[in-house]
Amino acid sequence: MNKMKLTLAVFFTFGFSVNLMAVPEGAFSTLMVQAKDVNKYIDYMKNNTETFEALGASDAGVCVTRAGNNYPGEMFVWSAFSNLEGALAMVEAYDPFNPDPAYKRLRRVKYTSVFKPLKDNPILPQNTFERLWRIKLNNETAFTDKMITLEDYKIEKDKDLGVFAPVGGGVHETGMFHFRAIFNTGKEAGKALDGFYAGASYASIWAEAQEYVDEIVTETIELCQVIYSAK
Repeated sequence: MNKMKLTLAVFFTFGFSVNLMAVPEGAFSTLMVQAKDVNKYIDYMKNNTETFEALGASDAGVCVTRAGNNYPGEMFVWSAFSNLEGALAMVEAYDPFNPDPAYKRLRRVKYTSVFKPLKDNPILPQNTFERLWRIKLNNETAFTDKMITLEDYKIEKDKDLGVFAPVGGGVHETGMFHFRAIFNTGKEAGKALDGFYAGASYASIWAEAQEYVDEIVTETIELCQVIYSAK
């Protein structure tokens, strides 16, 4: 395969057509699970971080679905890497369906996926209140640009917006992008939403972005926290 064909093959493998020069570094692996006891599972991982360390994750955390659940104990574990090389190496090295026996007692694995951030999305050290949309986009570059503009409105002081493209999403994630609105608390998120319905100036930016959204597949609320950092 010549260089041009290889470049095209890599490009189309990802299934999205973003401006590659504008995409930031980083990648995330995710493990969707049903926890038998959410707090017990989280505590166990906090006290046993060897797996994250061994696999080279820079950070790891959890997001617990608190509204819009598909089942009780719905949550996922994420691991952050500096690039897709690290995230996909983890897929090769770690089989969550054949874990340490302790994990079998704590949770049931649903599926795994990897995500590439399409805009800067720093990892916040504190607990966060996050609203997640799984969406189908017809122009992910234009949508992401709108979210960068929306973020500049600083609806809340520490608000952050993330847009993520799936890699290896399977029937659960393929063709769907994740959009996250991240706040410190539910009160802050509610205040921003109240402003939207009251006709705040940033509402028009969100309305304009809907031109690039073909479908909202799901919309949930999650409580997230960092449970490991290599720093």
